[in-house]
Amino acid sequence: MAELRRQVIIKELEQQGFFLALDGRLLNELTVSELEREKVRLPELMEVEQA
Repeated sequence: MAELRRQVIIKELEQQGFFLALDGRLLNELTVSELEREKVRLPELMEVEQA
């Protein structure tokens, strides 16, 4: 079940245009908890950069 969740989060992030974590690692190298964190941080970072 965790692997399915990982793949869903990766797909969601890739559809938003994110392919790397903030630390530069590929999304498929991250754990589920790391992906959950990136799912929140990456869009927030983009909002800050656009402001």
